[in-house]
Amino acid sequence: MSRPYSLRRRLVWLLTGSVAAIWLLSALIVYQRAHHEADILLDAQMTQVADTLLAIVAAGEVDEFVEELRDHSRHHGVPIAFEVWHDKDGRMQRLVSSRGRRGFDADLPGGFSERPYQGVRWRFYVVQDADDEYRVVVGQAHAAREGLAREIGLSLLLPAALALPLMALAVWWGVGRNLRPVDAVARQVGMLDPQALTVLDESPALPNEIAPLRTALNALIRRVTEAFENERRFTADAAHELRTPLAALKVQAQVALRAQTADGQRHALAQVIEGVDRMSHLVEQLLTLARVEPARQEATPQPLDPAGLVAKVCEELAPQAQRQGQILNVEAAEGCRIAVTPAWLQIALRNLVDNAVRYAGPGARIDVRLARAAHGCVISVADSGPGVAPGLHSELSARFVRGETDSEGCGLGLSIVARVAALSHARLELGEGLPRADGGHGFAATLHFPPVAHPA
Repeated sequence: MSRPYSLRRRLVWLLTGSVAAIWLLSALIVYQRAHHEADILLDAQMTQVADTLLAIVAAGEVDEFVEELRDHSRHHGVPIAFEVWHDKDGRMQRLVSSRGRRGFDADLPGGFSERPYQGVRWRFYVVQDADDEYRVVVGQAHAAREGLAREIGLSLLLPAALALPLMALAVWWGVGRNLRPVDAVARQVGMLDPQALTVLDESPALPNEIAPLRTALNALIRRVTEAFENERRFTADAAHELRTPLAALKVQAQVALRAQTADGQRHALAQVIEGVDRMSHLVEQLLTLARVEPARQEATPQPLDPAGLVAKVCEELAPQAQRQGQILNVEAAEGCRIAVTPAWLQIALRNLVDNAVRYAGPGARIDVRLARAAHGCVISVADSGPGVAPGLHSELSARFVRGETDSEGCGLGLSIVARVAALSHARLELGEGLPRADGGHGFAATLHFPPVAHPA
């Protein structure tokens, strides 16, 4: 099991660390740029010093310059080392050099160059006059340049280092403030009563990143509430419907115990067996309803040709129709394609045909027809039984509604079919069925399925 963690703490560390990393990268780039600019500045300074010294010695003011330089060097440190050479009778002589410095190498090339001097790396600049009589060498340790760049870098680093804790505190406060809506939603969810779930209040405005969470939670609460309501209703209806047949079974069992003759006992036991059969059918229908009613159609199933399922269901119920002398006609045209889950379609067909067999009566005619229609495919089950008054057609798809019939059904068949139709985006139509000899009409139930694309 993964350990819980603080989203606020992670965001603060992430934001502060990212800003610190970006700042350090920027400081490094600025330091390198400052070092480059310092090199340009100090190179220009070395060039200026060398040109000035060369002009002074070329003007014949060497003695005055040397004296002033020595006096200045006693009181102030000179940041740049230098020396002046004079070509006298073909021999180079050192006229003056910086205080505290040993002589530079005599083979330094003209212009800028770098080489070790006194154990560290130095940068030199050498210039001569037009007559090659005077030669000026100016040098500077790289440490001076790095020191200047370091000072610039520290001037950038120190304020940012002091500001980083303040920035982390500001990020902590900002993240906490912006996460308040999440805390508010969490409090609302924590206050929900599991026995009476209510949707979260949608009036407070939430950020775009959190509003979908509240919407999803409300959708979940509605589904859970609906599931709980279906369960409570199913439990109440099942208890109500099972109470009467159980009482009848008990009465018939007591009659069988008190029967004085074998015929009376056999009759009572036959009534018990018949009651058990009705109970078995009721329990089977209740279990089917419990499985179908809370189901949700999450994705469109693959299209299929229902002709095979229609024929299979009718074949299974044909013996039951034959025992009542009924005529079961099946017309299943091939080529129809509907988008439905095969298990749901089989449940719906079985309930429609079983209802017709149960309620149409002995000797009735039952027509099961699968055909194409202008707007998809239709599956109809029509009988020539006693029928149902037109005013009751709209009520028959409700649970435990049996209509005007003496047959002891459980009133769940059409409710199951209606639920399967809703799951399959189909429409259940109830109306008049086949004509009877007395001029009336039986009952018909028709499933209208929307069209689907045929495979290429």
